[in-house]
Amino acid sequence: MIARLVQHMVRFAGRLRRSEQGSIALKFAFAGPAVILLGVGGIDLMAVHTAKARLQSIADAAALAGAPALALATDGSAARERADAFVRGQMGEWAEAPTYEASYEILDRGGQRAIRVLLRGHRTSFFANMLPPGGWNFIGDATASTAGLTPLCVLISGSNGAKLLNIKDSSQMKAPACLVHSNRDILVEGGNITAASVQAVTTAGGSISPSASTGAAPIDDPFADLDLERDPALGALCSPMELANRVKVSSGVHYVQAGRHCGGIEAYGAARVVLAPGEHFFLQGALVVKEDARLEGQDVVLFFDTMSKFDFTDRALVSLDGRKTGPYAGIVMGAMRDNRQDFVISADHVESLLGVIYVPSARLIVDGDADVARDSAWTVIVAKEMQMKGAPSLFINANYDATDVPVPAGVGPRGGARLIE
Repeated sequence: MIARLVQHMVRFAGRLRRSEQGSIALKFAFAGPAVILLGVGGIDLMAVHTAKARLQSIADAAALAGAPALALATDGSAARERADAFVRGQMGEWAEAPTYEASYEILDRGGQRAIRVLLRGHRTSFFANMLPPGGWNFIGDATASTAGLTPLCVLISGSNGAKLLNIKDSSQMKAPACLVHSNRDILVEGGNITAASVQAVTTAGGSISPSASTGAAPIDDPFADLDLERDPALGALCSPMELANRVKVSSGVHYVQAGRHCGGIEAYGAARVVLAPGEHFFLQGALVVKEDARLEGQDVVLFFDTMSKFDFTDRALVSLDGRKTGPYAGIVMGAMRDNRQDFVISADHVESLLGVIYVPSARLIVDGDADVARDSAWTVIVAKEMQMKGAPSLFINANYDATDVPVPAGVGPRGGARLIE
């Protein structure tokens, strides 16, 4: 295109030089070359600007194409391959494509992996690469992070030790619409895990469907900034009188207001305990629900200090829905970060655990032979360790739109690939 335009300008200049009007010919002799130079240079600049914009668009789209593969890739190779395939395809369809060099780099942006696509383009200038010297150089540079990933519903946050996610005997973990992730290993010994996606930072073995990916990037504690220690309800030890008045019931219906529960609560026999909406803090004692007792609560969160835990056993019925508002919205049960107890679920009728179970330094044990959390619209587990044994079936549902209990940021649904600065 540029060559044809120059030919037309040269022919036009020749006509002017042959003109009988000598003054015009003389003026053109001085001004003509400059006019031609400016015209051709402007056209060359416009072509370079257009090429640079197109190269940038290709880099943007390639980064977005590669980013979704970062979720399970060990070293980002799958993301790089996808981005490179996209670039090659686009450059192959570009009739007047510049020569280019491509690089693909996996970055860590605030704990989240991203891919940077850098395309260095080069094209000769019209002036025999003298203006500018060596021709035109320009780049397309884009970085994209992962989004639109499988919702995160089980996070084993421990990174030291073995068998941090251990499924034994005939236990079954069912998470058909979400991601099960371990920052260490996954070992299935006799039972099975079925999920939308399963991944481990180190190793994974046993009956896992689909097959687990290993070498995954660690996932940070999504609630690391949740400052439980500052809550005044957890700031002081219980008095002897408060401990003496702990709740221990074997029959009837007992309504328990939100607040501090010193010495814990024990429900057995045929007792029914109903927790009022709000924050319930268990201090220096366990929450025990056993035999045929019932524990119910809507819009509640249960927190346990270092000397407290929950223990659901026998034929007990448990139905709890997490907080809907406030700083603990979306959490149903949690433990202090220095709580290293074993939290046990082995009751026959743990029907609903709607919300996040957050025990970042403790072990969650699911035992027995019953269905657990089947009736929950959604459940998320964040624990240092988790063990299932016996023959229970744990249901990790992910129907996030079926309830007004919100899903906290960092777990549950995650957005699509996006360009970042």
